Amino acid sequence: MKLSPDERWNLIDSIADQVVTYGKYRHTLKDAIGELTVKPMTGIPIAIAVLYGFWSVFGSFAGTLCTDGFFVKLFDGYWLPWLQEVFPGKGGWLYSILIDAGGMTNGEFILSDNCFEAFGVLTSGLFVAIGVVLPAIVIFYLMLTLLEDIGYMPRLAVLIDTVLHRIGLHGYAIVPTILSLGCNVPAVTATRILETRKQRFIMMTLLAIFIPCGAQLGIMEEVIPDLIG
Repeated sequence: MKLSPDERWNLIDSIADQVVTYGKYRHTLKDAIGELTVKPMTGIPIAIAVLYGFWSVFGSFAGTLCTDGFFVKLFDGYWLPWLQEVFPGKGGWLYSILIDAGGMTNGEFILSDNCFEAFGVLTSGLFVAIGVVLPAIVIFYLMLTLLEDIGYMPRLAVLIDTVLHRIGLHGYAIVPTILSLGCNVPAVTATRILETRKQRFIMMTLLAIFIPCGAQLGIMEEVIPDLIG
C-alpha cells in the first residue's frame, strides 16, 4: 500500500512517540569540571596544578622509587662490583671502555664506586639506559595515557589554543609537545595531526631545539641536583 507524504509523516511521528523518551538534561559534576578546565580563569590554574602533579608523581616514581630506590642499589651494589672483579685486564684500555674508566692516584688505578661515574659500556651504559631512561619513559607514558583517558588532553588543547596561535600553531599541537617530553620520535610522528606543512615545520623545530626528551630529562634529573647541591 502506497502512503501519501502526510501519511508517512504521521506514521513516523507515531513510531517516534512510542520509542523516543524526552527528558530534561541535567549538568553532572563531570560536565561542570569539564567546563572549568577550558575557561582561562579556572583552566590555567587547573592546568598548572595538573602539570605540577604530573611532574611530581613522575619525579617521585621514576627518580626516587625506580632509579634511586631499586636500580641504583642493583647496579652499584651488585652489578658494578661483580664486573669489576671478574673482568680481566684491570686498568687496560678495554677494561676502561667496557667496565670502568676509573682514575689514577699516585700511579695506582682507583675503581669507581658507582655506575654513574664508571663510564663503561656495560656499567654506565646499561645503568643510564635501564636504570634512568627506561623508568622515566615508561612512567611518563603511563601518566600521559591516564590524562588522555580521562579526557583532559583535548581540554588542555582548547585552553592553550589562543597562545599557540600566536606562533602559528593550533591548540592540539600540545599533544606532540607533551609526547616529546617522553620521546621525540613519536612526537615528530604526532605532528601529522597538524594541518599545514608550515605548522609541522614549526612544531618539529620546537621539538628539536627547545623541548628535552625523556632520556635528557632522566639525565638532568640525576645530574642537576648534584651540581646545584
